Amino acid sequence: MYTPKYTIPDEINYNLEEIERIRYRIERQLIMPKHEEWLRREAFMRTAYSSTMVENATISQGEMEKAVKAYSPTEIPKDRLDVTNYVRALSFVDYLSDSTDTGIPILNEGTILQIHWQLMSGIHDTHFLPGKYRVEPNWIEDQGIRVYEPPSHIDVPILMREFSEWLMAKEQQSPVISAGIAHLHLVAIHPFVDGNGRTARLLATLLLQKAGYGFRKLLSLDAYYQRNRDEYINALRDSLGTTYNPEYDSTKWLDFFTGSIIWQSETLERRLTDWRIGVEQIHKDWKPTGLNDRQIDGIIYTGKKGYLTRKDYAEIANVSLITASRDIAAMVKAGLLKPEGKARNLKYTLIAKKANS
Repeated sequence: MYTPKYTIPDEINYNLEEIERIRYRIERQLIMPKHEEWLRREAFMRTAYSSTMVENATISQGEMEKAVKAYSPTEIPKDRLDVTNYVRALSFVDYLSDSTDTGIPILNEGTILQIHWQLMSGIHDTHFLPGKYRVEPNWIEDQGIRVYEPPSHIDVPILMREFSEWLMAKEQQSPVISAGIAHLHLVAIHPFVDGNGRTARLLATLLLQKAGYGFRKLLSLDAYYQRNRDEYINALRDSLGTTYNPEYDSTKWLDFFTGSIIWQSETLERRLTDWRIGVEQIHKDWKPTGLNDRQIDGIIYTGKKGYLTRKDYAEIANVSLITASRDIAAMVKAGLLKPEGKARNLKYTLIAKKANS
């Protein structure tokens, strides 16, 4: 069975303790459930785009922000099948992390193959072999330069079987350390023709969420990797070297991995605090205008997304389409929302952004 090699120096031990402290505080943040769902959708879309952008430099920051702001996979361009597939794979990971323990190990070789299939199916299937191991030599390139040579394709099946046995074993180590090691080792084996990095990041996400370190599914580590791509690649390289070595040491990577969780979770904690304070202030400012709470939430949603549809309002306010139409009409009459488009394309944009405007 695969046995990872690493040490836990003071720096990593401190990171693990700090992650526990931040996790405790975030789990106890008071956020309205519907507001939390908006933020969760945003984190979901940011993760799907950011992880894809680590390897795909053709995606612009502006394209990602547009899709993230819309909260919806429907905003993904039709030619971005890699992002669409990541959304599907991430949904699969979310499903697995939420599933009840049936006694059958979820973290196994079959799960990894299924994640890869979700990522790669429909994208040149005969070449990328979705859900199947590579059958020829492979390597990692960065800006056209070969930077890492993984093990022979002949060794991949046995290496993955040993890795799977390790995943299924009841280890006593920190779940954060397990997730970091899983991420690194899948990259080290590089079992697929393409999609290895994305599969590794999804596997780490699954391990974290399944162990209760999902930070309410509001944390996007992939966003950190995308913003700090060079640092991310270098951290992998520092542990793996340039050629696969079964004796590689994971310590340097784990230092980066735990540090990235701290950075993103601290950012998330500040954001949740600012969100809660901001929402409370908006409700306080707008209440005297005669708007009810669901209409004020509609104002908040419109300001965040950029526009509002009747279907959006019905969903966020948990009301019928008839009630949604009535509430929106009242806000249009009050000069708060402006209709744009017609029929199915009808949207409403925000006119007034302050209660006294």
